Amino acid sequence: MPGVAPVEVDQPDLGEVVDPDLPWIVIVWNDPINLMSYVTLVFQQLFGYSHEKATELMLDVHHKGKAVVSSGT
Repeated sequence: MPGVAPVEVDQPDLGEVVDPDLPWIVIVWNDPINLMSYVTLVFQQLFGYSHEKATELMLDVHHKGKAVVSSGT
Protein backbone atom coordinates (compact mmCIF):
# COMPACT_ATOMS: atom_id res chain seq x y z
CA MET A 1 0.00 0.00 0.00
CA PRO A 2 1.55 3.34 -1.00
CA GLY A 3 2.07 6.01 1.66
CA VAL A 4 0.29 9.32 1.73
CA ALA A 5 2.36 12.49 1.79
CA PRO A 6 1.44 15.02 4.49
CA VAL A 7 -0.38 18.15 3.40
CA GLU A 8 0.37 21.57 4.84
CA VAL A 9 -2.74 23.26 6.24
CA ASP A 10 -3.04 27.03 6.63
CA GLN A 11 -3.51 27.97 10.27
CA PRO A 12 -6.11 30.65 11.06
CA ASP A 13 -4.93 33.92 12.56
CA LEU A 14 -6.02 33.49 16.18
CA GLY A 15 -5.09 37.08 16.96
CA GLU A 16 -7.84 38.41 14.70
CA VAL A 17 -10.58 40.19 16.63
CA VAL A 18 -14.15 39.55 15.54
CA ASP A 19 -16.62 42.42 15.87
CA PRO A 20 -19.17 41.19 18.44
CA ASP A 21 -21.72 43.81 17.38
CA LEU A 22 -22.43 42.22 14.01
CA PRO A 23 -25.94 40.80 13.77
CA TRP A 24 -26.33 37.04 13.38
CA ILE A 25 -29.14 34.53 12.89
CA VAL A 26 -29.49 30.77 13.27
CA ILE A 27 -31.44 29.13 10.44
CA VAL A 28 -32.65 25.55 10.87
CA TRP A 29 -33.53 23.57 7.75
CA ASN A 30 -36.05 20.74 7.73
CA ASP A 31 -34.70 17.25 7.08
CA PRO A 32 -36.16 13.74 6.85
CA ILE A 33 -33.81 12.33 9.53
CA ASN A 34 -34.41 14.12 12.84
CA LEU A 35 -37.68 13.45 14.64
CA MET A 36 -39.85 16.45 15.50
CA SER A 37 -39.64 15.53 19.19
CA TYR A 38 -35.83 15.55 18.99
CA VAL A 39 -35.74 18.95 17.26
CA THR A 40 -38.04 20.35 19.96
CA LEU A 41 -35.75 18.96 22.67
CA VAL A 42 -32.66 20.45 21.00
CA PHE A 43 -34.32 23.87 20.81
CA GLN A 44 -35.13 23.66 24.52
CA GLN A 45 -31.66 22.53 25.56
CA LEU A 46 -29.57 24.64 23.18
CA PHE A 47 -31.55 27.89 23.20
CA GLY A 48 -33.35 27.60 26.56
CA TYR A 49 -36.82 27.85 24.98
CA SER A 50 -39.95 26.66 26.76
CA HIS A 51 -41.58 23.50 25.42
CA GLU A 52 -44.30 25.64 23.82
CA LYS A 53 -41.84 28.01 22.07
CA ALA A 54 -39.63 25.11 20.94
CA THR A 55 -42.66 23.28 19.52
CA GLU A 56 -43.81 26.42 17.69
CA LEU A 57 -40.38 26.85 16.08
CA MET A 58 -40.12 23.15 15.21
CA LEU A 59 -43.50 23.29 13.45
CA ASP A 60 -42.39 26.44 11.61
CA VAL A 61 -39.31 24.57 10.34
CA HIS A 62 -41.40 21.50 9.48
CA HIS A 63 -44.07 23.35 7.50
CA LYS A 64 -41.95 26.05 5.82
CA GLY A 65 -38.80 24.01 5.19
CA LYS A 66 -36.60 26.37 7.23
CA ALA A 67 -36.92 29.00 9.93
CA VAL A 68 -34.87 31.51 11.88
CA VAL A 69 -34.77 30.09 15.40
CA SER A 70 -32.42 32.57 17.07
CA SER A 71 -30.77 35.92 16.41
CA GLY A 72 -28.65 38.51 18.12
CA THR A 73 -25.86 41.03 17.91
